[in-house]
Amino acid sequence: MLNDILGRHRGPYVFCVVRPHPRKKAGFFRSEWLQGSMERDDVGSEAIALLQDPRDTIIQVAVWSERESCFVTVIRGERDL
Repeated sequence: MLNDILGRHRGPYVFCVVRPHPRKKAGFFRSEWLQGSMERDDVGSEAIALLQDPRDTIIQVAVWSERESCFVTVIRGERDL
């Protein structure tokens, strides 16, 4: 399904990750743009690696198309919000 979505949009792509805010109660989040861009073939594996990293608290990865200047999809983790 991810390849279908990315097939309809042009890269390169950049990630914007979302984490729970460390100093506020539940329901508050922070986002951060990650450095570097990637091509379509790397998006899925990189997003999954970020979401499954036990050293980080990332709960979702938004995928931004640099060429189209828009978000094309959001990949969510299974961690509790």
